[in-house]
Amino acid sequence: MKQFSFCKAAAAIAAAALTCFTLSSCSMFRPIDGAGREDVTDSTHSVTSDEQTSDTQKNPETTPPETTEPITDTTSVTTPSKPLEKRVSILAVGDNIIHEAVYVDAAKRAADGKKYDFLPMYSSVAERIAAADIAFINHETPMAGESYGISGYPTFNAPQEAGHALADVGFDVINLANNHIMDKRAAGAKATVSFVQSLPVTELGVYLDQADYEKIRITEKNGIKIAWVAFCQESNNPYSATSSGVIMNMMNDDSVITKRIQAADKAADFVIVSAHWGKDNQAKANDDQHRFAKLMAEAGADVIIGHHPHILQSVEWLTTSSGEKTLVAYSLGNFLSSQLDNFNMIGGMLCFDIVMDESGRCKVDKPMMDITVNHYAGKKDSAQQYGVYRHAMQMYMLDDYTEALAAEHGCRFFSSEFSVKWIEKHVRAIIAEEFLPPYFE
Repeated sequence: MKQFSFCKAAAAIAAAALTCFTLSSCSMFRPIDGAGREDVTDSTHSVTSDEQTSDTQKNPETTPPETTEPITDTTSVTTPSKPLEKRVSILAVGDNIIHEAVYVDAAKRAADGKKYDFLPMYSSVAERIAAADIAFINHETPMAGESYGISGYPTFNAPQEAGHALADVGFDVINLANNHIMDKRAAGAKATVSFVQSLPVTELGVYLDQADYEKIRITEKNGIKIAWVAFCQESNNPYSATSSGVIMNMMNDDSVITKRIQAADKAADFVIVSAHWGKDNQAKANDDQHRFAKLMAEAGADVIIGHHPHILQSVEWLTTSSGEKTLVAYSLGNFLSSQLDNFNMIGGMLCFDIVMDESGRCKVDKPMMDITVNHYAGKKDSAQQYGVYRHAMQMYMLDDYTEALAAEHGCRFFSSEFSVKWIEKHVRAIIAEEFLPPYFE
């Protein structure tokens, strides 16, 4: 199923307004039946013996006289055109963490009767997200509803307006398989899953019951079926799938990992695995991540999207025993959060195309790790958590970020070194040159 080559990453297209950045998807597990495809009517039919007889045979009186004049075929001869390849652009970002400072800032921005408004925080990156055919995000906080109490670290429950903002800005796949999903226990996880399944997105990673679990999440775009599988290495709060009914694939049984990916491989043309793994704030993938990545690749994963360490980690190709290649991004770092250290501010936006040729084989076209900056202003305030008031949350692409903005970043209260030059140096030390965007040249 897999072939790999390199091509130019998908270019961004301008979005008309922030409120209409929703890509094609469905409210529950999706497939998008026939998305991006024209209905094809089968025009073949049985041919009767009468239809096989020519008009002249059926009516000899109409038979034209024989002629010795040469017959010249004036019909133009055309060469059959090569079937067009099918193409889908994918974009993926890492940890979207709704800390207290984030939802407090969203409450301050709210107007027109709203309680929270998260949408402006994504406005500077919205065009990139809307440009992708399918956009993925790991949302690392429950959204169980206000009855569970809105709360930040260490036991999260974000306002559901945060989920609406993700759908509005254009994310299509929202992963919930992460260590914080059980912060409000199984009941909170169920409420979160039910809420996300009500949005026009594909909810991934946590399942309401066995029947829900059996429905492999598949998104179909431009004639390519993409299966999504999610695994989580650890949970902050243990849970019992037997008693709660909630199911999340933990990375504690290699056979479960293998079988789940193999099932997805049979159901679709291409398999993307979401892996919540690794250790916080470690810039290098550890032995567990490398072992799991090889296991997933051998099982049939075409691309592995990693998250959880809250810091960028490397991207590489893995070659399987059969000679196939799997693209692995070990950690995309943070997307939106109010964490403190300079390296927590830098995230990866993994972009690549899936291309299917006329034989039905898929390949990954030149992947690129674009870079995001999670910006917030800060000022000393002893009444605030960590003694700093963090506000004016805003996501930027690195190529739009300036030294002036970096000089105002609130993370400077915790990390003295922060500038565009520092960011570029930090990224170069982690991401191989072949995956860097053109502005790094």
